[in-house]
Amino acid sequence: MGVTSCEKKSVEVANYEQSTSAGTLATLTCADTASIPVDANGIITATTLTKNKLWKLNGASYVKEGQTLTIEAGTTIITGRTKTYNDPSYGTQNLAGVLVVAKGGKLIANGTATAPIVFTSPSAGGCGTGCSNAGAFGGIILLGKAPTNRTSAVRIEGIPQPTGTDITFGGSGSNIANDNSGSLKYVRIEFPGYKLAPDNEINGLTLGGVGSGTTLSHIQVSYSADDAFEFFGGTVNADHLVAIGTDDDDFDFDFGYTGTINYAIGLKDPGTTNSTSSGNSDSNGIESDNDGTGTGATPLTAPVLRNFTLLGYNTSSPKLRNGSRWRRGSGVNIQKSIIGGFPNSAALFESPATIAAAAGFTNNVVHGFTPASIFLGATPAGNVTGVNATTNSYLQLGPALGGTPFLTCATASTYNPEHLIPRSSSPAYGTATTYKGAFQPGVTPWTANWTKFNPGFCCN
Repeated sequence: MGVTSCEKKSVEVANYEQSTSAGTLATLTCADTASIPVDANGIITATTLTKNKLWKLNGASYVKEGQTLTIEAGTTIITGRTKTYNDPSYGTQNLAGVLVVAKGGKLIANGTATAPIVFTSPSAGGCGTGCSNAGAFGGIILLGKAPTNRTSAVRIEGIPQPTGTDITFGGSGSNIANDNSGSLKYVRIEFPGYKLAPDNEINGLTLGGVGSGTTLSHIQVSYSADDAFEFFGGTVNADHLVAIGTDDDDFDFDFGYTGTINYAIGLKDPGTTNSTSSGNSDSNGIESDNDGTGTGATPLTAPVLRNFTLLGYNTSSPKLRNGSRWRRGSGVNIQKSIIGGFPNSAALFESPATIAAAAGFTNNVVHGFTPASIFLGATPAGNVTGVNATTNSYLQLGPALGGTPFLTCATASTYNPEHLIPRSSSPAYGTATTYKGAFQPGVTPWTANWTKFNPGFCCN
């Protein structure tokens, strides 16, 4: 993972053969860096990371079963040295800046609105200069013992398996709905993501079989080289999530995820790369599958989503695909949300079971560039829809004069999330109980202080 056009990291070799394994932001500088300590198997030996150090995360580092890692509010963790792993299943892997919490382990990373915890690149973290590319940090992976629709344990994507550490989710023993993998509050994850191979990827925040005893609140993933948030089964709930500049999907659900997410933002950036499939864009706001082949395995993937704002671009572009893509037997349950600025559709319903569940898409405000690009596959009732060649001419988010709700890295230094608030003439405007989208009109946005919409991305 380690080399980008802006940053270079030293490389060391770890051996994950079957027998042995290895493997305040304004005041801290490179002189304050310290590597997060690990043993010969890559298991973190510290119990607490304090804010008075700029911590380097070398290779892939693990919190094992029975272990808790606590990170103080205001702490910054940056990508450290790249490690080369000789993985028996996937071959050679070069990784840096990957934090893995195995089943039975816990991560307590509770920042505050004024002292968030930041996982980022060296230059963005105060140790170096220049911009950062997607993939300059690895990502965070949480695993748990909550139910999925996999009858056999599944090894999580994208990481090597150290001797004696379980990096799987699902299977017959994963039936603890309220399983607890820790707590993440007021956390930023910047420039994550790595693609080892198709369907073997590291996202910004990856969750495998994570239970409802886990807390996920106020988390921003910025400029991920793959998905921002991906949920593989599990029952964990989340609130106040932000995804910006994501290459692939902002929110991805699979393998029987059944949690609830309240208040979320997904903003695409035309200055980033975008994933493709068969030569066409595969970059969506939401992608939801029951599994890879659309079986009826239970529990069905059926996230409950409320008060989302998912924006593509203000004018149509083939760099994007769908605002939401419901396929392969996924359930559908999204309300009180805004979706607009995607060229293929605001909502695509692909499989028979998903089309049958499309009525769960209701009470939303939906934009299309053409009448045919509002809904595909089904036309669910109860939504307010509109067509315009300019997205915000219909949605009317932010002030009538000045500013834009759309994010672009070229002008990110002046981006104001208040421009996502529906104005009084917007179809999404309403009272505290009737408005649509992530922000309530007349109320200070919940992104205040802890988020960062200009983290220093190398704009393409």
